[in-house]
Parts: sequence; C-alpha cells; structure tokens
Amino acid sequence: MTSPELEMKPPAEADLIRVARMARGISPETAAELTPIRLGGARWRHIERGYEPKRPPKRVRAPDKTLAHMARAVGVTPERLEEADRSVAADILREILRQEAESEAAQDKPYADMSDRLERTAWEMPIGVEERKLIVDMLREAKTQGRQERSA
Repeated sequence: MTSPELEMKPPAEADLIRVARMARGISPETAAELTPIRLGGARWRHIERGYEPKRPPKRVRAPDKTLAHMARAVGVTPERLEEADRSVAADILREILRQEAESEAAQDKPYADMSDRLERTAWEMPIGVEERKLIVDMLREAKTQGRQERSA
C-alpha cells in the first residue's frame, strides 16, 4: 500500500525551484527571507513538495506572484518558468527584473547636481550615500531659503 504523499508528485515549477535553491546551497528558510513578500520556510517547503503534509495531504500550487518571487530569490529565469507552463509567473518575474534594473540604474546616477560646486563636493565626500544625500538636501534647502530671503 502506498502513502498519499508518494502519489503526489510536485509540479514541474516546484522541482525547478527546489533544484535552483539547492544549487545555491540555501535552505527554504533562507530563500524565503530573500523574497520581499511574506513567505515562510514551511510554506516554501510545501510549494516545493507540491502538497501540505496533512491528513489527507492537501495539494499546493504556488500563486503566480509567489512563484515569481521565489524564482527571483533562487535565480530561475522567466524563460524557465515558461518551460514549466507558468507564463503568468514568468511575466511577473520579467516585471520584477525590469523594476530592479531601473532602480539600479537610478542608483548609479549621482543624487547631486554635479555642475554645482557645493553639491559635487558633498557628493564626492568619503561617506555613505545616505549621508551624502542628507548633505545635498541641506544645501538645497539653504539655497532655497537664501533665495526667499533675497526676494523678500
């Protein structure tokens, strides 16, 4: 007699996620922490298995958004999600990757106006980016106050 768990094979995308996670050498808990959505290690394991170990076992299939974030955390590409017949999750993953690329490109640009001597000097200081942004903001505020006082 076979147990119900043995009869429940995980879907193709679940195997893909599990193998990618294992290739990275991380646990389900660590992988779940890498996602920006609320996802725990136990839920990650259920999705990888394709079922929750209840009596009787309950089938589990990751929602598209969850699967896309899981794929991002373990380095699975949108094309590989499509190969596993999860095209909506692949589209969501493409959007996640597009937004990340835009965010990284924006971070590469200096926050300061490099043509302004004071802002450029502040931006080139050997301190953290957040501290530089604070100084640039303070310089801009001081300039605005100076303009308002002159016009009054």
